[in-house]
Amino acid sequence: MAFEERRKYPRIQLIAKAAHIRGGHFHYYYSRDLSIGGIFLESDHPYPAGSKLEMELSLPEIADKVRLIGEVIRVEPPEARQMGKTPGMGIQFIEIDLETKALLADFIARELARQ
Repeated sequence: MAFEERRKYPRIQLIAKAAHIRGGHFHYYYSRDLSIGGIFLESDHPYPAGSKLEMELSLPEIADKVRLIGEVIRVEPPEARQMGKTPGMGIQFIEIDLETKALLADFIARELARQ
């Protein structure tokens, strides 16, 4: 079974600004894709697998920023670029309230309908 087929949630391509909040400071990244279960953030300096990140996402057509906590579950190092992959980190959402989950589900459904 291919990697894409094992995904639990539908995934959309999405280039959006995401902030990692650490020690009162914001570190900004751009997303490559998004699902209800997680996000991939592009970075030449990804955090190691197992790192927990408090994040804030800005989604198109959504006025409020989405706040959640995720864990790095996959890392693509900068060298991955030589193999045609995007460096960064795959983050699984581990703390997401029901309202935020519903907001993401609605946003993703609208984006899938546009494709």
